[in-house]
Amino acid sequence: MNKGKYILVNGSFVPTEEYRISLPEAEGFLFSEKIRSIRTAFPFFKETLEVIKLKLRIFGQSFSDLTANDGSGLKRQLERTLTKNKHFLGAVFVVTFRFSDQKMYYTIQSEKLENTAYELNEKGLYVEAFDEIKKPASTISMLSIGSDIYWNIARNQMTNPMTDHFLIINTENQIVEIPESNIYVLKGKSVRGASIAQGAYMDFTRPLMLEIFSKFNLEFDEEPGISIQDIREADEVLIVNAIEGIRWIVGFEGKRFFNHLARKISEQFNQSLTN
Repeated sequence: MNKGKYILVNGSFVPTEEYRISLPEAEGFLFSEKIRSIRTAFPFFKETLEVIKLKLRIFGQSFSDLTANDGSGLKRQLERTLTKNKHFLGAVFVVTFRFSDQKMYYTIQSEKLENTAYELNEKGLYVEAFDEIKKPASTISMLSIGSDIYWNIARNQMTNPMTDHFLIINTENQIVEIPESNIYVLKGKSVRGASIAQGAYMDFTRPLMLEIFSKFNLEFDEEPGISIQDIREADEVLIVNAIEGIRWIVGFEGKRFFNHLARKISEQFNQSLTN
């Protein structure tokens, strides 16, 4: 991905190479949220907006200039950034919120995507379990702001060049996610997932994924959680988020997985977003 030449800072464009933040602004950081565009459309915009408003409430803040009227203000600023940086085919936006000097501030930065639409990865991913620091369930563990610390710790502990991602494990030794993504374990006609009660991060794609599983007559179950043994015995393993879409896992320990159903699910995922 290529970063845009301009960053939108509180409604005004600043050249990326010239943008600086002050110490109070750095200390006032609240959170960032990612949004993807496909040409001029913003998949999962409504869901992203609701999470942004929830996070603002958690921090005791609001930002009606961006969030009111179904997020028309935010969408307008995303469109402006898209046009300014000429990222017309597809991009990922990072929207960052700060609170400093009793005021809310925001920035929007875009990066161009190589692929216009969501595409299943041709090369499967290799994963390992990370159990040195276990993620507990909490009132915010379903959000990125309650998960980032565990994701960052896992990323910094990754030393094997053959490993693409760590599986995040909760305090009950269940697999709940990989950083920024939900995980689904497929075996026969069943799909195993992780729940909020188990501390799992909930990506915006989750409701759509449950609809797709139903269309394929797959039985979804999250109550038992996902164990290491479930991964070992799986036919296929998927990880999904609203930015990258569906990706398939090819290897865990000595086990190798197929992607037959993953391809069909990925096609349905794209069709559901364009219909």
